[in-house]
Amino acid sequence: MAVPAPAPAAVPVPVPVPPPVPVQVHPDPPIYQALYALWASQGRTLPGRRDAEWTRLAAGPVWAGRTVRVSGVLVSPGASR
Repeated sequence: MAVPAPAPAAVPVPVPVPPPVPVQVHPDPPIYQALYALWASQGRTLPGRRDAEWTRLAAGPVWAGRTVRVSGVLVSPGASR
């Protein structure tokens, strides 16, 4: 008596993924461009851009028992502002 051969495994068919829809970016009105330029000249955080000070502070080890500079002011551990 012959043993029947197993049926071939089903092969999944890839589903085509549509390309992403491009997002239309509108330039900021001139009043906001001037405000962003003013804020940037003062070293402030701008909408849509990374906050360099936050990135620097968050990158430090949490166990660091050292004085750090926050907004240009030296702050000792446990000190309040």
